[in-house]
Amino acid sequence: MSTPVTIPKEVPQNSALSYDFLRSEGIKTIQQLAGDSWTDHNTHDPGITILEQLCYTITDLAYRLDYDIQDLLGNNLEAYNEMYSPATILTNSAITWSDLRKVVIDIKGVKNAWIEKVIPEDDTVLTPKGLYKVIVEKDDLVEATSNLRQIVKQRLLACRSLCEDFEEIDVFDKQKIQIGGTIEVSAQSDDISRLVADLLFKIQSYLSPAIRFYTLQELLHKNKRIDEIFDGPVLEHGFIDDDELAKHDRKLEIHASDLIKEMMDVKGVVTVQELLIQSGVSDGKNWVFYLDNTKTPTLDVKATLQNLQFRIQGLTITINTEQVLHHYNNKLTSLITKRVLRPTEKDRLISIGKDRNIATYYSLQNQFPVNYGIGESGLPDSTNDLRKAQTKQLIAYLTLFDQLLANNFAQVSNFHKLVAFGDNNNTTYATQSLVDIVPGLQDILVSKEQYETYLNTSNSLMQEDLQRKNKFLNHLLARFGETFSTAALGEHQEGNQIANNAQKLIEDKKRFLQQYPEISAYRGKGFDYGKSYTKDENCSGLEKRIALKLGIEDTEQFLMVEHLLLRPQSQDKHSLETYYQQGEITGLEVVDTQTNTKCMVTQHNLVVGEQIRIVQNETYAGIYTVQHVNEESFEIDTPFRTEGINNTANWQRIQPDVRHHLFSEPITLFEASPNTGHTICTAVHELQAGDTITIVGAHEYDGIHTVTNTTASGFEIGVAFDQEYTSGRYMRSEEKDLYSLQLSFVFPKGKGRYKDPVFQNFVENTVREETPVHLMPYIHWFDDQEMEDFTIAHKDFMASKQQQ
Repeated sequence: MSTPVTIPKEVPQNSALSYDFLRSEGIKTIQQLAGDSWTDHNTHDPGITILEQLCYTITDLAYRLDYDIQDLLGNNLEAYNEMYSPATILTNSAITWSDLRKVVIDIKGVKNAWIEKVIPEDDTVLTPKGLYKVIVEKDDLVEATSNLRQIVKQRLLACRSLCEDFEEIDVFDKQKIQIGGTIEVSAQSDDISRLVADLLFKIQSYLSPAIRFYTLQELLHKNKRIDEIFDGPVLEHGFIDDDELAKHDRKLEIHASDLIKEMMDVKGVVTVQELLIQSGVSDGKNWVFYLDNTKTPTLDVKATLQNLQFRIQGLTITINTEQVLHHYNNKLTSLITKRVLRPTEKDRLISIGKDRNIATYYSLQNQFPVNYGIGESGLPDSTNDLRKAQTKQLIAYLTLFDQLLANNFAQVSNFHKLVAFGDNNNTTYATQSLVDIVPGLQDILVSKEQYETYLNTSNSLMQEDLQRKNKFLNHLLARFGETFSTAALGEHQEGNQIANNAQKLIEDKKRFLQQYPEISAYRGKGFDYGKSYTKDENCSGLEKRIALKLGIEDTEQFLMVEHLLLRPQSQDKHSLETYYQQGEITGLEVVDTQTNTKCMVTQHNLVVGEQIRIVQNETYAGIYTVQHVNEESFEIDTPFRTEGINNTANWQRIQPDVRHHLFSEPITLFEASPNTGHTICTAVHELQAGDTITIVGAHEYDGIHTVTNTTASGFEIGVAFDQEYTSGRYMRSEEKDLYSLQLSFVFPKGKGRYKDPVFQNFVENTVREETPVHLMPYIHWFDDQEMEDFTIAHKDFMASKQQQ
């Protein structure tokens, strides 16, 4: 029973709503500040009269402050756009297996679905964590869709979590189950056809239960809390009860005891005897029937009706099959609960408040007794000049209080602007003119125009406004448990730059709050590689969140790669080492077309369309596209050049796999070691003597090596120094999992604020703080050339994922 709304009989004490409390506090202050000179605190004292009018007006202000938030916002629709509804702010992307099941079941044509881990068939093969198999059960009541598997894949990729992927999506066929036996029916059963239909429906619900969708109101009636209801992904057809979903795990076997219990729950069934479970021509089972794990079970209704016998008091009865099927089909049709819900059925919408005209101000001078000669009553015309002058002095004195109070009323009225983050207005102080509000004001103003100009000037944007706006936004962020650091601005600035920094921080916070429903719900969501990759739209939620926290500019874009998506695929043509290694060209020849040059080689694995770089030949040095290949040669898109004296060269791919940049580290210099037969490799490393590494991209040193010695600036390998190289990469050779639950972030260390070491440190801290705790982030800082190469490789990688 709801509590009726009533006006309390007692005024709240110690509150601005209490006139007596305000008056007593005012007199205490007078006694503290002017106790020696002001001793008359009785009601006839003019000062006390002024205090009482101020207290009364303040209670009016406090009363308006006590309005509900809807009334403070009024009927300003823009203000309500920033108040997120439960379905907007409480829901999230599919995170758990239960969430993923709901997403798939929400698809038209799907009855049920299950998510399972991918388990390797061979223990010697490394299977990364985060790979899942999806099993889909079709809905017989909905017309079959030929591309159902593709629709399921698209829906799953749209909500794929970071460092997770779907290895298999299988739409299973049906395994028809026949039930046989003898059913004893109660003699009091009025309609045997309905009873049999109920029995068949009960068996079908046990074999292949339907998942029900609810409206918001239905779950509230089940005493579900709002936060429970909206915990999960947004579905088109309503809400699925987690408790009910958990009961419908995938069946791999049928137990006769469970089936008998379901059948006995049907009203009118007395006993179940000689129960037999079978499928097609397979041998029937009396106790446990093992299902085909590549199909989903369903009841073969017609075969079951032929195999079941029904008796009443020992006498076999004949069943009207046509009527039974009619009733059974009607019950199945009643299970269809998938319909697109109306907004009021799937969300709790915020009601619009009333326009309370909060800014409307009634001058406190109108409340004074008539003998003061102020307010609307004023003075009679016969009053002498001295009395009129004294009255003007009092009006001028009281106008100061009127202006302060009127501004506060305007401040409350502009509450929606103070906490707004959807516009560019950062003013946090409001004023309003007292013209036409304070009687006699025009007689004491030097200039009405100057007065209103002053009000407009004091209402314009000031440094204090920026500070206060930042505090308001901090309050809103804190409600979501979020903070913003000034380190995002980079190096400390002085002078005008301080205001610019404050403005920049406000803009960053506003963008963050504007996109908060998305970056909050999709924080752990990966990009949808079923669509084209765009940094602004189709990228991971984590990337968007970090970019907003850092206040990224266009020149400061970074890239993120999920290692799981780099796992070896069956269509991979090359190993990691094949990209940076150089191949030898033993001869250069002219071809018949005279538009290409044939490069003779001992071996290669190039394909038409790949780009290569020719080195160690001044005549042909450059980048070319492969036009034709065979076992002993390949052709490049340039005519044969007779002026060259060197007929040999080396070739190297220039489209490196993105894995090279992430799984290998650069070597900046190869030089001779004081130890004979050794070479020093200058590089940042965490190697130890005895470690095995693979070097690529430095022709004479490519291959597998053992680290013989290490220093702070590099390491040595047991290979005699050949010539000085200033480029190359190395990677550890030991076998380890490079793909499970790992991310790499790549930043351009020479761009914008990234040049600032303090900002670099802030970037790394932000990445680690924002990355979900179960994932391991790696941070790479690339120079301009490395960033350019990686960006090309990243673009190729994204394009290849979209084609899968």
